[in-house]
Amino acid sequence: VGIWLYPDAPATDLVEAVVSADRAGVDEMWIADEGVAREPLIIFAAAAPQTTNVKLAVGITSPVLRHPGAMASSIATLDELSGGRAILGFGVGGGQSLDPFGLTAEKPVALVRDAIRTARDVIECRDSELYHPPGHAAPARTVPIYVGAKGEQLNRLASREADGAFLSGFVLDALATPVEWARSVRPIHIAIYASVRFHAGAVGDPTALTGDPAAVAASMASLVRQHRPDTIGLALVDGDRIGAMMEQALETIRLFSDIEGVNIGD
Repeated sequence: VGIWLYPDAPATDLVEAVVSADRAGVDEMWIADEGVAREPLIIFAAAAPQTTNVKLAVGITSPVLRHPGAMASSIATLDELSGGRAILGFGVGGGQSLDPFGLTAEKPVALVRDAIRTARDVIECRDSELYHPPGHAAPARTVPIYVGAKGEQLNRLASREADGAFLSGFVLDALATPVEWARSVRPIHIAIYASVRFHAGAVGDPTALTGDPAAVAASMASLVRQHRPDTIGLALVDGDRIGAMMEQALETIRLFSDIEGVNIGD
């Protein structure tokens, strides 16, 4: 189980959220890369020595905004600091990260494919057509690489090239289709992160789970039964104070873990 955070809270609050998730037994924490918002890699570097088990996942970052080789070096360093708990997520990138710089993504499938390959070569310190390790290159490591995208071709690319697919922002009743895309070529790790709105009387959102923690936990269990993901997660999108959202998310995960007959993965 996991939690995804938008990086618009104070940096110290984001670090504390990661630490509290680790203490509560959450398996992974994702922080979005929104360009000039708080920097997820620095948040995770600060949290790494204060945590022991939670995986630290950057997602999703864009190779338009960050060179995949430099990003690979950063994530490998985080992996070293955290004792092997880093995850790297690539996607095309949205307007919030690219528009401030006037950037656009040309040929998105090829862009993400080459980013995955370049990053993997750098992380594994492997000579290839895309990368030639210099003498000062850091030692090889193994870091999972995910693709986060909504389109068919990028999710099929994930199934061909990546270690996992980060599925978020979909209409939940139509989630079977992107899950099928991400499983179309070979088995990879499927992470479903549903937006969650805990506000009482939240306006209906077909991409979000709504209600109190008990209701959201039951909806999580339903998604697991339908799609058998390897990870089920909550994307916290209400925009409330991060501490309050984390309290509700952790209570939801606690209730979810008590539901009998729910197995993650096939």
